[in-house]
Amino acid sequence: MSFLEQLKQQARTIQAEAPTERAEVVARNRRLALGACELAHGYWKELCEQLNVIRPPSAARYLIDGRNALRDLVCGQFRTVPNMRMLPGGQTQYDGVMLAWVAANGRSERIEKELPKDIERVRGGLRQAGIQASEVAVRHPTTGRFLATAFEFKAEVHAHVRVVPLTDSGRVRLTFTNIDQLERVDAEYPAVGLRQRLLDEIGRWIVGQPQHVLQYATEVRRYQN
Repeated sequence: MSFLEQLKQQARTIQAEAPTERAEVVARNRRLALGACELAHGYWKELCEQLNVIRPPSAARYLIDGRNALRDLVCGQFRTVPNMRMLPGGQTQYDGVMLAWVAANGRSERIEKELPKDIERVRGGLRQAGIQASEVAVRHPTTGRFLATAFEFKAEVHAHVRVVPLTDSGRVRLTFTNIDQLERVDAEYPAVGLRQRLLDEIGRWIVGQPQHVLQYATEVRRYQN
């Protein structure tokens, strides 16, 4: 057999093996990513049961207007929200899992702002907090001249952690919303890294204890209003 024929045979062998190897990698990555979602779902269901009894005080500093923080908030209404998809054949698959809760104090709050930029800042903070507020124009009692915009709302900040499987790469994306301030943080981890140790760290973050959740994350992005 000539040298060229040997190379052709070698190339044909590699081409024949490549689809099989690729299929095995894809299947493994998919299994790891979906398995991480299942593990998080089970862990968070148990976590919710405990935290709904304990009702930990919120250690977060939520600044609706960029200056004054909502105070004396208590975390409650913990729940898990799995996002499942039905596959052909009747099987289900995780598209994601969310752990959600509310930090509230049961009081009504009122913020007044005069300048347009301050008014928009409050609107952005309320939107990030998931709070529905009523807006009232404050006017001079005699002249009717506009003085300020008043925002009236219940102090109920909505927070959550969401995990989404990245099945092609065998990774997961976690989104942390309003954990210790009004912001969203996106981060990625290897699916094998989403185990009890990391889930414990996330739990510590929620209740305001020292944690290292983002220490080994990649593709970390922060978004604030």
